[in-house]
Amino acid sequence: MDGGTRMQLARMIALAAAASALLVACGGPEAATGPNAATGALKGDDALITAAQKISDAMGGCAAADATAESKVVGLENSAIVMIACSQGNAFSSHRIFAAQGSAAPKLLSLPDYTASGWYASDLAPMAELDAGTGVLTTLRKTGGKDGCGSEGRYQWDGAQFVVQELRWQACDDSN
Repeated sequence: MDGGTRMQLARMIALAAAASALLVACGGPEAATGPNAATGALKGDDALITAAQKISDAMGGCAAADATAESKVVGLENSAIVMIACSQGNAFSSHRIFAAQGSAAPKLLSLPDYTASGWYASDLAPMAELDAGTGVLTTLRKTGGKDGCGSEGRYQWDGAQFVVQELRWQACDDSN
């Protein structure tokens, strides 16, 4: 990594730390009042999304999401999960998942997944849904074909990361 890239990354981490400090100063996720109240936004959400988005942008590899894709923050018991909208199509969306705890910068999380080539770690969560009440994240990755091939995952938040609870995979039948 060259000096310019290090400086840019250091600035992004400082911004992320400031955003996390703002979240702590606000007393953590609390219901917002005003124009964001109707959307369910929480105090500090915009700052956390901005901090995570800057980190995601610096990494690259994330197609710009269209206007219907939403980045969001989901509050869990002692942390917040920032879901940065990465791409969306007619029947597909993906998010980059970050954990934000205390005043630390948002941390990019990776999830185990599987293909015909074997296991791999991905920083993109396809069709991600997170239940704030249970801390369960579900994903669904379709890889083509008419037979519903791809993977479907269920992950449990353990306070630091999402741990795979179940992962189902089905190979594509190219004859369809």
